[in-house]
Amino acid sequence: MSAILRDPPDADPLQPHSRVAVVDDHVFMRDLISRELTRSTKRYNVVASVGTAADAVAVCRRFEPHLLVLDINLPDRTGVAAVPDIRRASPATRILLCTAFPKEDWIGPASTCGADGFVEKTNTWDDFMLAVERVSGGQRYFCSAGGATPVRKTNGKASSPLTPREREILKLIAGGRTTKEIATQLFISVSTVETHRANLMAKTGGRNVADLVRFAMDVGLA
Repeated sequence: MSAILRDPPDADPLQPHSRVAVVDDHVFMRDLISRELTRSTKRYNVVASVGTAADAVAVCRRFEPHLLVLDINLPDRTGVAAVPDIRRASPATRILLCTAFPKEDWIGPASTCGADGFVEKTNTWDDFMLAVERVSGGQRYFCSAGGATPVRKTNGKASSPLTPREREILKLIAGGRTTKEIATQLFISVSTVETHRANLMAKTGGRNVADLVRFAMDVGLA
């Protein structure tokens, strides 16, 4: 295993460390991420730094980290393909997928493979750290340069990224528009709006309009 392994520091009951493992095939990138996470005021402790999907599974089995920062483009297989094996090795580990090669359809596979978050390395460091904080804190967070909505758990259910059209309709719902009014404004049929509304309910875990409005407020669309 080509890895850097560290023993966790002495426990601090007032400010406990979150164990983090970093997986990236570029030594420079994983060293950079590891160093910056260690320096963070959030008290992350990087217990492993490896370069392949196979090593990621082994590290999770050995350390059971709280958070795994997992690159998608790895030499043996993609991070997306490795997620199920990582889940079996360490079910409680939170998984944040990332990539340096933005691709519009990555966010879909990332949200359905069992990962807890996705972020592009082409975003700012602040964006990356926000994703780390959200995912390590128990939320689902998917963000790309394409503008997909970062989402969280709502009513105990994990949601998926919203499409641009779903975001548009959610914003109108939160603004008090009826289904017929939304259809008229967007030049689409009432049945199409109802389909989008049903998809929004499924993705956010909402049961009624009030739940959708609360979700819209939570993600900054209202």
